[in-house]
Amino acid sequence: MKLKSLTINGFKSFADKTEIDFRPGITGIVGPNGSGKSNIIEALRWVLGEQSAKNLRGSKMPDVIFAGSASRAPLNRAEVSIEFDNSDRFLADQPDELQITRRIYRSGESEFLINNKKVRLKDIVNLFMDTGLGKESFSVISQGRVESIFNSKPEDRRVLIEETAGILKYKKEKERAQKELDETTDHLDRVVDILTELKRQKEPLEEQASIAKDYLEQKKQFDYYELNRLVLEIQQGQTEKAEIDSELTQTKALLEKYQVEAEKQEQATQKLHQQQKAVEEELDSSQEQLVTLTEQKERLVGRKDVSEQQQKFQQERQTELTVQRDNNQTELKELKKRLQEQTRKADELTQRKQEINEQIQELKVNQKMDPTEFENEIQRLKQQLNEKIQYKMQLESELNFLEEHFNQNREQLSQLEKERTNFVEQLDAANNKTKLCKQDLSALKHQVEEIEHQSNQTQARQNELQHKLNVQRQNWYQASEIIQKAKARYEALHSVESNYSGYYAGVREILRQRKKFAGVVGSVAETINVDQKYSLAIETALGSQLQNVIVSDQQTAKECIRYLTQKRLGRATFLPQSTMKGRVLNSQIVRQAENVPGFIGIASKLVSTKRDNQEIIDYLLGTTLVATDLDSATSLANQINHRAKVISLTGDVINPGGSMTGGKNRNQQNGLLKKKQETETLKRQIETMQNKLADLEVDGQKINQEIETLNVENQNQTTKLNVVLQKRKAAQEKVDDCNFEIKRLKNELASVENEIAKITGKEDRAQKAKNQDQLATLKAEIDKLNLQLEQKQSISQNQRDVEQANKQKLVGLQQEQMQITEELTTVKIHQKENQTQIQQLQRAMQQINRQLTDLENQKSESQLHGDELKAKAHEIEQQHASLNQAVQQLKVKRAKLHEELETAELQSRRANELQQAAYDDQRKLSLRTGKLAAELEQALNELAGDYQLTFEKAQKQASEKNLNEVLRHLKLLKRGIDELGNVNLGAIDEFERVNERFEFLNTQQNDLVVAKETLIQSMNEMDSEVKQRFKTTFDQVSKAFSELFPQIFGGGKAYLSLTAPDDLLKTGIEITAQPPGKKAQRLSLLSGGERSLTAITLLFALLKVRPVPFAVLDEAEAALDDANVARYSQYLKHFDDETQFIVITHRKGTMMQADVLYGVTMQESGISKMVSVALTDVI
Repeated sequence: MKLKSLTINGFKSFADKTEIDFRPGITGIVGPNGSGKSNIIEALRWVLGEQSAKNLRGSKMPDVIFAGSASRAPLNRAEVSIEFDNSDRFLADQPDELQITRRIYRSGESEFLINNKKVRLKDIVNLFMDTGLGKESFSVISQGRVESIFNSKPEDRRVLIEETAGILKYKKEKERAQKELDETTDHLDRVVDILTELKRQKEPLEEQASIAKDYLEQKKQFDYYELNRLVLEIQQGQTEKAEIDSELTQTKALLEKYQVEAEKQEQATQKLHQQQKAVEEELDSSQEQLVTLTEQKERLVGRKDVSEQQQKFQQERQTELTVQRDNNQTELKELKKRLQEQTRKADELTQRKQEINEQIQELKVNQKMDPTEFENEIQRLKQQLNEKIQYKMQLESELNFLEEHFNQNREQLSQLEKERTNFVEQLDAANNKTKLCKQDLSALKHQVEEIEHQSNQTQARQNELQHKLNVQRQNWYQASEIIQKAKARYEALHSVESNYSGYYAGVREILRQRKKFAGVVGSVAETINVDQKYSLAIETALGSQLQNVIVSDQQTAKECIRYLTQKRLGRATFLPQSTMKGRVLNSQIVRQAENVPGFIGIASKLVSTKRDNQEIIDYLLGTTLVATDLDSATSLANQINHRAKVISLTGDVINPGGSMTGGKNRNQQNGLLKKKQETETLKRQIETMQNKLADLEVDGQKINQEIETLNVENQNQTTKLNVVLQKRKAAQEKVDDCNFEIKRLKNELASVENEIAKITGKEDRAQKAKNQDQLATLKAEIDKLNLQLEQKQSISQNQRDVEQANKQKLVGLQQEQMQITEELTTVKIHQKENQTQIQQLQRAMQQINRQLTDLENQKSESQLHGDELKAKAHEIEQQHASLNQAVQQLKVKRAKLHEELETAELQSRRANELQQAAYDDQRKLSLRTGKLAAELEQALNELAGDYQLTFEKAQKQASEKNLNEVLRHLKLLKRGIDELGNVNLGAIDEFERVNERFEFLNTQQNDLVVAKETLIQSMNEMDSEVKQRFKTTFDQVSKAFSELFPQIFGGGKAYLSLTAPDDLLKTGIEITAQPPGKKAQRLSLLSGGERSLTAITLLFALLKVRPVPFAVLDEAEAALDDANVARYSQYLKHFDDETQFIVITHRKGTMMQADVLYGVTMQESGISKMVSVALTDVI
């Protein structure tokens, strides 16, 4: 097998994945100190199974993961893989290509793989064990390993021979066998101790088991007759119960019939009540509607009169507007005619003015006037003055017209103002009246809401109380039924308790005749009280001792025993108060028990009784411990070494000595304590339910009274609500009338204000004021122009005089022209006034037409509204008649329902009386059948509890027919059983268990002895094999060492010797060497170089005896001088045919012998890299 490659990734300084290929011969690895060369060897050792972080120069295994550098972050995983060529089957059960991989994560988790399949570390270690390639083998040799050879003790050196001999596997196997031998010896010792204890327990148990078997035989016969007794009594009880059940079935059927009838009558009554209520509500509603219709009818008549008055007013107003419109049309025609005449006159004046202008122009041309600039300026001023004068005349004319128009409308405005004041006063009065009416309506609405809220609350309370009453009745029936069942069960249990059923015959007789014996206190079951959660544990702990009779003294006990003996009435155990002494547990046991989880207490502390009986209870229960469950009980028993009885709350028992009893019957019968507790519980339950029944009856009466009170209150609220509703309707009608009047007055007021707005003439007033302002401005401008003109004329007076003659004609024409202009202006002013009047008349006519249109629409609406009111009045009249007829019909229906309701209530009372009678009969029969059922249940429970039989199976096993004969046999058998006294029935099972365990452990003891002898023999055989292999290998290695030493040293001699030749399993190995020219001496006395070369010679001897596929040498020659290095390196060539060498070195002599040379360097700080190295560079 050859080493092919080593892949390192994240291991120590090899942060990057690095793969090293190995070839046959010698592979050298060189590099400076600290570059990471040794990390390669440690990676090799690690992947081959090294488990010590210390041997890898770390404190913990995750330290081998690359820890980071100045430029690199730490890694979270390290992985090393080594690949072998196994084609020569060096490892016979592995394939040709073998790859071993090991990974470790920063969390500490590791993975191991063989050919990429996950394995255990153990698998890798076992794979190379005894092959010479393991992590501790001589195939990996470092300088430290060389030093350890000559520095270690002789006994430590033997591991080299053991590895070479291949006996490490035997040593491991022997260690395992020795461990098994130790365990077998310990087990055998324990088995012998247990057998001794079991043998001590067997003898008394065997005697107790014999008595128990005798008891069981008689008990079997007793159970047979007891079974027959129970079957016969059950048969008699079933016959009697069947008869009562038949009668009860008939009574139940009758009760169900009466219940159905009563419910039917109740439902019919409720239905009639509902119908009556519905009719009453409908009648009230109809009557209320009738009143409402009457009021609506009267209100409609009033509204119809108002509508007719409004139509009359509208007609009168329409006539007035029509007359006014006609007058305006006449005036409009006159104005239009006048405007046409003015237009004609203006056209004539304009034509004349044009003619004068032509004459003036002609005259100016003829005179060849060349007016100067000064004259032009005068003309311009005159022209402006003329224009201003004309505009002034126009404004004065418009002001005169506006004043005349304003005076004409002043009288009409005064009349409209009076009308508007009147309408405003009426509107204010109507608004005040409406406000008061709305306040009244709001108050009435609030009253209605308040009454309705109160009525709803009353109705909700009635419904709540009715529901509560129904629930109360249901609870009363349920409570009554529970009381009946509880009484039946209580009477049955009380009867059983009074007759002392379930007690032994002797005990039962004494308890029945206790009046004859003044000192009889009662049975243990009668005198103790136990919390229900502890009852099963206490009942199990006491068992039949519950029937022990407590008496005041021994004399009473003797009298009772004589009485039972003389009468042959059975046996009983008596507990005299005067002599009984309690038993207590050792305080150490109690302390031990208190430390166990699940420990509850001592049984006697969980029971309450009178002080006189306390010693007896301590006697019976003072040494019994109670735990929560079986596991806790087991732990408790083990803790106290089975020195006391332990009971769990579920009834499991661990007896002193360790026996255990437990389980549960299919139909477990209640014991005396359970029956007693059930009787007391039933008694309390009956008292509680009777109190509850009384409370329910009182609550029912209170609820009925409250319902009656609420009915009266509801009627009062209904009456009050009807009165307020009528008032609210009247108030609403008043508000509606007021609103209608307000709307009418607002319409009238709007109409008057429109007229006032028209007449007031806001536009005329504005126009007048504007014209007056313009006129004042214009006068100022005219004065200014006159002043300028006078100045200009004064300056040019001389020139004018010269030209006066020529211009006389021109002035005349111009004067005429001005006169015409003034006349034309006056005509235009009148035209404009006429146009304004025409426009005003047209606007007034448009307003009148709009008013007429509005009045026409209003008339149509009023007419339509009047028709609607008439139709609605007719409809209301018909509704009134129909509703009046419906009211009469409802009154007849109400009377009829009242009669039906009285009849239904009478029938309902009769049905309830029949139901109550049937219910009383059923209750009596239920009590009787309940009592019988309890007795039958008791008997069936005894069958199920004592015999684990159903009644049907018991009938098949019971063959006796005569109950008296059965009772006689039972009496005789009871006497025989009582004579046996207390019997330990568990002794049979305990004896069988102890005996079976004794036989089992006896067999186990024999098997352990055989196993021990077999292991010893196997270990002896392994020791013989180890001795033989060790001796043979030692001789071979010693011979090879003696031969190689003079070859490597160039002379001298050396040999190996055993420190204890007679003890080959422990002997050490001593090395003696005599270098050339020196005397023979031990290895420790040689020089450092001699010791190292001697140790290397020994390693060569090991390789010669057992060649290995590869060997790793980590600076093994570091301590040698150059001459010895040359011998060392040359001698490696003797083995490189069979062994592949990986050599880490600093020495040139070794490098020269390498076939392949790799270099390790740190080009990046803290990161190792592999590089190819030329041999010439190194040398």
